[in-house]
Amino acid sequence: MVRGTIGCIVRGSFVVVLTLSVALAACGQSKKSGPTLLSIKTATISQGNFKPSIKAVSPLESTTNVTLSPETDGRVIKKLVREGDQVQAGQVILVLDNTQQSAQFDASQAQARYDRVNADRYQYLYEQGATSAKRRDSFVTKAISSRDQAIADKATLNYKFVRSPINGIIGDLDTVKIGDYVKTGDIITGIVDNSTLWTLMEIPAAQASQVKVGQPVRLASQSTPQVTGQGTITFVSPYYAIPKAGSPPNTLMVKAEFPNLTGQLKTGQYVTSEIITGSSERLAVPVQAVMMQAQQPFVYEVVPISKALPTIKRSPNTTAKALKTLEKLPGNTPIVLQTKVQLGDLQNNLYPVISGLKSGDKVAISNTSRLRSGMPVKVSVGAN
Repeated sequence: MVRGTIGCIVRGSFVVVLTLSVALAACGQSKKSGPTLLSIKTATISQGNFKPSIKAVSPLESTTNVTLSPETDGRVIKKLVREGDQVQAGQVILVLDNTQQSAQFDASQAQARYDRVNADRYQYLYEQGATSAKRRDSFVTKAISSRDQAIADKATLNYKFVRSPINGIIGDLDTVKIGDYVKTGDIITGIVDNSTLWTLMEIPAAQASQVKVGQPVRLASQSTPQVTGQGTITFVSPYYAIPKAGSPPNTLMVKAEFPNLTGQLKTGQYVTSEIITGSSERLAVPVQAVMMQAQQPFVYEVVPISKALPTIKRSPNTTAKALKTLEKLPGNTPIVLQTKVQLGDLQNNLYPVISGLKSGDKVAISNTSRLRSGMPVKVSVGAN
């Protein structure tokens, strides 16, 4: 087995440490057949489409969320729904005792019908000249009065039927039981329409200029399994928020709405919202190529040994033995160099390259944990 240290070579503005562990014996070296090199796949650095974004964590709210209260006092005699039920606008939720109001409405309705008949009869008699206009008018006035009374009694009766004002889902209804006496304004339950949700995000002032109404927003729940969605910014505050206890200073309030297509998102649920502020073409490196050392990302760049050898020779730490081993290899033999990189945020399994690589560079994307800087390798057929 031949081992040696090649030392340091400079790649651009970064120092790349090459520890040549040419473990040829471990790779199946034979004096007759030569070394068996580790096989890797590569990827070529090229342009990728990236969408810069701003992230914020905030709770979801329903665009339609009401509390249900009776409009009159009364004793509960029926509960027609249960918590969690889907209800429609106008659907009866509770029935209050309405014996007196129902009887009153029946009586006023009957009186209204009777007075209407009399008014019609005296209108006919007046047209035939059999009665005076004054007498006809008295019966018409009475019919109108009794009709209005019936309408008022019907409204009073309807107050005894507590109805949902919106389409939505019933919340907790266990606080009210049959036989309970409720009063006007008592909160019985909440009704939420989760079909469309919104969230109010606090965006730092440094990023506020990038946000505009109409921009797309990606949403991801913090639950498992994760629920995702797509929405749109519908409002950007015209002023920065006044700092409150517990809230960050100098932030811009931004509202986004989301159609809850699957129904899995809930009011009050915390989500991570990602505002897509644009789109750009940038150099991209696959996530499989990136490794970390002391919190510094790096990749194994794949270059012909002939390209790396001049720099290796200039390194004061290169041993003659290690150099001799490399010089025996064909000039087109691929060698991997540990190269520091600066990267942006991961998107679709690609990192945008800020520095460290250029278009056309090749990087290892397989067996990366077995690689060492300065190691000769074999590039698999079909690798790009």
